[in-house]
Amino acid sequence: MSFTLWFMGRPASGKSTLAKRVEEQLRTANLSVENLDGDEVRKNLHPDLGFSREERALNNRRTAFVCKLLNRNGINAVTAMITPFRDSQHQAREIIEESGEFVLVYVKCPLDVAAERDPKNLYEKARAGKIEKFTGVNHPFQTPIDPDIVVDTASESVDESVDHVMKRLDDLGVFDDETLSQYDFDITQGEESSIKQRLEDLGYFK
Repeated sequence: MSFTLWFMGRPASGKSTLAKRVEEQLRTANLSVENLDGDEVRKNLHPDLGFSREERALNNRRTAFVCKLLNRNGINAVTAMITPFRDSQHQAREIIEESGEFVLVYVKCPLDVAAERDPKNLYEKARAGKIEKFTGVNHPFQTPIDPDIVVDTASESVDESVDHVMKRLDDLGVFDDETLSQYDFDITQGEESSIKQRLEDLGYFK
């Protein structure tokens, strides 16, 4: 059965970075996968939506429907979306599980850490009143009650978080017996990815 990995968390928690890295691991394992980045989805598929609670819920519901269609056609989906409300988290699971397996990955990150690493200074602007309805500052963020996977990006490196997600997916039975067989090495997936990146930087991979 195809699956959807739904990475949720505060803005600047690291969910898009983590989703991209996990996507790369899945492709390395020869799985068919599409990455629906939350910002790109909103920009290209849902430009009509604002950031009210109702519009956020609609954005999440529409994205879940796209994931459902992908899963129905044998394509695994990875998406990174804030998904700040629990009812939307539950609704995404209900929609996607009609056609595939849903895995909610909570990218945990304290507010002060997310604000410190924010590349766009959106937290600072929201606190100054320049941005309305910004999640975690002047708009609610509800942590999931029972996520399938939790990663703490404040205490884990990206490689550690990727390895944790891949290990938990295997534990949850998302993969078949042969999917991760190629990772039966004396190095971790994170170490393997780091080595490949270094070789690419040196010009060995084109």
